[in-house]
Amino acid sequence: MANPILAQLVRGELVESIYTGRLVMLTADGKIEFSLGDIKELVYPRSAVKCVQAAISLEFGAQLENETAAVAAASHSGSDEHIRYVLSILNSVGLTESDLQTPPDYPLGVTEQREWIVLRKPKSAIAMNCSGKHAAWLAASVASGLDPKQYLSPKNKIQERTIELFSELAEEKIVVSSIDGCGGPLHAMSLIGLTKMIQQAVVAPIDSELNQIVSAVRKFPEAASGAGRDVAKFMRAIPGSYIKEGAEGVEVLALSDGRTAAFKFDSGNFLLRHLVSARIFQLWGVNNPASDELLTKPVLGGGKKVGKYHAVF
Repeated sequence: MANPILAQLVRGELVESIYTGRLVMLTADGKIEFSLGDIKELVYPRSAVKCVQAAISLEFGAQLENETAAVAAASHSGSDEHIRYVLSILNSVGLTESDLQTPPDYPLGVTEQREWIVLRKPKSAIAMNCSGKHAAWLAASVASGLDPKQYLSPKNKIQERTIELFSELAEEKIVVSSIDGCGGPLHAMSLIGLTKMIQQAVVAPIDSELNQIVSAVRKFPEAASGAGRDVAKFMRAIPGSYIKEGAEGVEVLALSDGRTAAFKFDSGNFLLRHLVSARIFQLWGVNNPASDELLTKPVLGGGKKVGKYHAVF
C-alpha cells in the first residue's frame, strides 16, 4: 500500500508535484494520536537520533555541557563558533582535528559554505556537519580507556551500547544496520520506534544523560543547528520544544509536555520538512511565529508568487 501525500506543490491551478510519506504523532502518555502511512516500516533515522548518541558519549565520560553538549547532538552549519565548540571537545582530551574520522566536507550551512569557498578553503573533517558527534565519541573513548582510532568500529563498546539503548528506547530489536554518511554506524528502526525513542529522550529524568543533551539543545538551538535554520527558529519560537532533522527527509519533534512526532518523506526530500513540522505544531494547537512563517513556501514564476508548497493533512 502506497503511503499518502504529506505535502504538495501547486503552481497556478495545477498540482505539479506531490511528496508522499509516513507520519506519526504520540500523546504525552505514548499513545498514537494520529498517523499516516506505514509507521511500522523500517527507516534509517540518520541524524534524527543524535541526541541519544551524544547521551551515550556522556555515559562513557565525555565532558559535554552547554554549547559543546548541543554541538555533539548537532548537524551543525559549520560556522566559526561550531568549529570552536568541536575543537573544545577534542582539546579536552588532548586530541585534534586530525583524529576525526568524518569525511572531509564543506560546511552544511549555505552562508558558511559560500564563505568557505570564497576563501578557497578545502573540504575538511571538522567542517563536516557531524563532527560534533564524532568529537564526542572520541572524547568518550579517551575518557573510558578505549582506543580512539577504533571509535567507529561496530565492536567498539560505545557503538555496542548504542544498539542496546536504541533497542530499549524504541522498544524493538535492531536487526538492520549500515553506515551513515559521516562514517558512523547507522541502525534502522520503525517510524513508531523512532518516535518512542525521541519521546523517551525528551521526558528523561532531569539527572540523566539524555536530559542533559536535550536540555542543551533546547537552550542553545543555534549550536545544535545554525543561525537562521528552521529547527532553531522553531525551538526559539516554542519554549521547551525539541526538533531535529535527519537526511533523506526525516524529522522528529516534541513539546515540553512529551507530545512527540516523527515523519519521513518517501522521496528523501530534505527541503520541505519545515512545512510538515509547522503543520504538526498547528495540529497540537501551538501558535507561533515560526510556524506562521514556515507553513507555506511560495512557488515563484518570474520572481512573483504563482503558487505554493503546503502540507495537505
